[in-house]
Amino acid sequence: MTTAIHILLWVLACGVAAPLWVLSIQCLLGLLPARQRTGNDPGTPSFAVLVPAHNEEAVIAETLVSLNQALPDSAKIVVIADNCTDRTAQIARDHGTAVIERHDKVNRGKGFALAAGLASLETDPPQPPGAVIVVDADCTVTPGTLSDLAQTAKSTGRPVQGVYLLSPPDKRDTKAVVSAFAFLIKNQARPRGMDRLGLPIPLTGSGMAFPYALLKDANLATGNIVEDLALGLELAERGHGPVLCDTARITGALPHADGAAVTQRTRWEHGYLSTLLTRSPALFIKGLFTLRPALIAAAVDLAVPPLSLLVIGSVAALGLAAVIGWWIAAPGPAWMLAGSLGLAALALGLAWARFGRSMIPISAALAVPGYILWKLPIYLKFLLGREKSWVRTDRGSEAPGPAGTPGPAGKDTSHG
Repeated sequence: MTTAIHILLWVLACGVAAPLWVLSIQCLLGLLPARQRTGNDPGTPSFAVLVPAHNEEAVIAETLVSLNQALPDSAKIVVIADNCTDRTAQIARDHGTAVIERHDKVNRGKGFALAAGLASLETDPPQPPGAVIVVDADCTVTPGTLSDLAQTAKSTGRPVQGVYLLSPPDKRDTKAVVSAFAFLIKNQARPRGMDRLGLPIPLTGSGMAFPYALLKDANLATGNIVEDLALGLELAERGHGPVLCDTARITGALPHADGAAVTQRTRWEHGYLSTLLTRSPALFIKGLFTLRPALIAAAVDLAVPPLSLLVIGSVAALGLAAVIGWWIAAPGPAWMLAGSLGLAALALGLAWARFGRSMIPISAALAVPGYILWKLPIYLKFLLGREKSWVRTDRGSEAPGPAGTPGPAGKDTSHG
C-alpha cells in the first residue's frame, strides 16, 4: 500500500512539475537575444491592415493615428465596423480610412469580422496585398511595427506575431499591474524562448501578420471565443507555425473597472482552458505519430495553464505531497515540487528584470497572493458553468449595444 501511494505521489509531482519546467525553460531561453530573420529581398511587400471593431468610438481615433504614422504610402487600413451601434464607422471615415460596416446578429465574433475584411481585399484593385496585418481597435503601434511585420511574413512565408503587451491603467491598481506582468510572460518572454528554438509560437491577437495566400485559406469565420489561439494552432497543424517578430511592438490597455476585468479574463481563460483540454492531447499524439516536433512543441506550450492556475495547482500539490510524504516517510516528490517551483520563480524573476522592470514595480509582487485569490472564482466557474460565447468587454465610456450582445473586438488578454 505504501509503495502504491509513493508511486502515485511521484506521478502527481511529475505531472504538476512538467508545466513548471516548460515555463522555466521558455523564460530562460527568452533572455537570450531575439532570433534575427533576414530575407533575400529586403523590400517591404504590399500589405493591408485589418482593424476589427465593435463599438470602439472611445479609442479607435488614437489607434488610427498610431497606424497612419506607421503606414507606408503603398499600404492601406480597413476598419470592419462589426454590429456597431455607436460612431465607430464615422470616426474611422473621418480619419480617411476605408470602412466596412457589417450587421449580422447571428454570426458574431472577431473571426467573422476578419473574414469580411479579407473578402473585401479580394476585389481590391489591382490585386490583393502580399500580406495582411491584424491590429485590434484599441491598440497603438511603434513606427516601424507594420513594416517589420509585413517584411517578416514575406521573408518567412509564415504567420507572424509581434510583441503585444497590455499596460495597466494605473500603477496603483495592483491587480492590473500583476495581470500586465502575467501578460508579458505569456506574450513576450515565453514566445522568445520558443522562437529561439525555431518552434511555433501562439498567436496572441493584435499585431498578427500573414501572407495573403495563407490567410485566404484559413478558417476565419468562426465564433470561437479564443479565435486567434485557434487560428495559430490550425496553421501550425498545416505546417505553417507562427514566428515572432521581436521588433514589432503593439500596446493595449487593461480595462479600468473590476467588473470589466473579470468579464475579460473569464472569457479568455475559459476559452484557453477548453482549448487546452481538447486540442493539446490531440496535437501531441498527432505530432508523435507523424514525427513532427513542431506539433509536439505546440501541444506542450498549450498545456501550460494560466500562470495563476499553475501557481495554485503547484502549491496545492506541494502541500499534499509534503503531508503524505511525511506520513509515509517519502519526501522525494515534495522536494522535487519545491525545487520546480523555485526554478520557476527564478525564471520569472529574471524575465521581470529583463523585460518588465520599467513597466512593473517590484512592489507589485506583494499583491500576487491577493491577485491569485481574486482569480479563484474564474476557475471555479469553469468547472461549474464555463463561458462558451462572446461577452463584450466594457470600455467604460462607449455607447452600449443591445443588452447581452457580444462583439468581435473583445480581447484575448490575461493569461495570469
